[in-house]
Amino acid sequence: MIEIIRRLLIAGIALGAIAGNSDEIEKFFDDTVAVTQQICTAGDMRSISTMLDYEFMRRGRYPKTEHFERWMEKNFKENELKPLTTDHWENEFVYTASKDQKRCTLISCGPDGIEETEDDIKITGP
Repeated sequence: MIEIIRRLLIAGIALGAIAGNSDEIEKFFDDTVAVTQQICTAGDMRSISTMLDYEFMRRGRYPKTEHFERWMEKNFKENELKPLTTDHWENEFVYTASKDQKRCTLISCGPDGIEETEDDIKITGP
């Protein structure tokens, strides 16, 4: 019985500490999620960029802008976590190839979902 009371007392103290710091815990969680989304998006973009560069080396050109989604489906395995052409904020990647298909740009619009803001992640090739 004393052991049960001791455990309940420890649990109560722990819950009190957590409840007293709930704002800090929530901020820590939100910051962790934000950093994870950024790291995962950057990793996805690096993988896509590597395959785009391989395409360029193999064919001498990048895929046309309008063929990007089809190219992604052909070169990457679909998963249940998220669509292939979206970042980890659920925004579509912005892919553009130059008219001669010798240069390309891949952009994640970041958490705000707006292109050309400071939270964007951008990779250009070659």
